[in-house]
Amino acid sequence: MYFWNTRALAHALVQQTLTKRDYKNYYLAAAVVVSAVYYYGMYSPYMDVRVIGVEAALTLLMMLWGIQRVYQANGGDEGSAFLNRVTALSFPILIQTTVAGIAFGGILLGIYQYFNLANTAFDLFYEWCISAFTLALQLLFFTRLSRYMQRVKDASI
Repeated sequence: MYFWNTRALAHALVQQTLTKRDYKNYYLAAAVVVSAVYYYGMYSPYMDVRVIGVEAALTLLMMLWGIQRVYQANGGDEGSAFLNRVTALSFPILIQTTVAGIAFGGILLGIYQYFNLANTAFDLFYEWCISAFTLALQLLFFTRLSRYMQRVKDASI
C-alpha cells in the first residue's frame, strides 16, 4: 500500500497490479482518515454560524465540481475502474493534505496562543483563516486527484 507516493500508486494502477484486497484496503484506510478528520473537526467546532454556512456551501459546490472533474479525467462514461482508481488515489493525496492541514493549523494555533489572542477581534479572523485553508486544501485535493486520474487514464505515469 502506498501511503505517500501517489506517483508510484498511479503507476501500479496503470500496470493493473493492485488486487481486490488492495482496493478494499485503500477504501478502508481512506474511510479511517476521513473519520479521524471529521471527529477532529467536531472537537474544534467553529463558533460563528456565518463561517460554517459559507464553508458548507462552498464545500458542497467544490465536491460537485471536483468529483465531476475527476470523473471526466478518468474518461467520463467511457472511462474504466473509476471507483477503484478514485478510492486508491484519494488515500495518499488525503494523507498529504491532512498533514498540510495539521501543520498549518498548528502554526496558526501557536500564533493564536503565543500572542494570547483569545477573546479578541482575532477570534473571527482565526475561524475565517481555518475555513479558507480548509477550502484551499479541498481544491488542492481535487486538482491533484484529477491530475493523477488523467495520468492513469492516459497511462502516462
